[in-house]
Amino acid sequence: MTTEPPRLAHLAILVRRLEDAEAVLRISTGLAVERRQDVASEGVRVGFVPVGSGAIELVQPAGAGGPLGRFLDERGEAVHHVALAVADVIEAMSRAREAGLRLLDSSPRVGADGTRVAFIHPRSAHGLLVELVERRSEP
Repeated sequence: MTTEPPRLAHLAILVRRLEDAEAVLRISTGLAVERRQDVASEGVRVGFVPVGSGAIELVQPAGAGGPLGRFLDERGEAVHHVALAVADVIEAMSRAREAGLRLLDSSPRVGADGTRVAFIHPRSAHGLLVELVERRSEP
């Protein structure tokens, strides 16, 4: 069993338009997007802005509708989830289940950069959507 504690991987912000959000970060803080990526399996475009050892992930739904489109319609642009880097996502999911947490995923799915990810339901995490991220290789 892995004993390495999770660390912050990224803070995800749901946005209507990546380019607008990138401009605000660049102008207000000097931070810049390091890389962009389409994640077809999730129906999003993402932009990663490095901050210390973690990142801000700007998430733009690729189309209208779906859960992310509904989130935008109901709440507007806002923090969507916090991602924690874990050494083994299967093990982290197992620990979460054993602790009585509800997971949105029964098995890991593929995230940006080929990561393996799973989500803890906000009702199990004080209203916060938590993503568990296992990085399989550096981008």
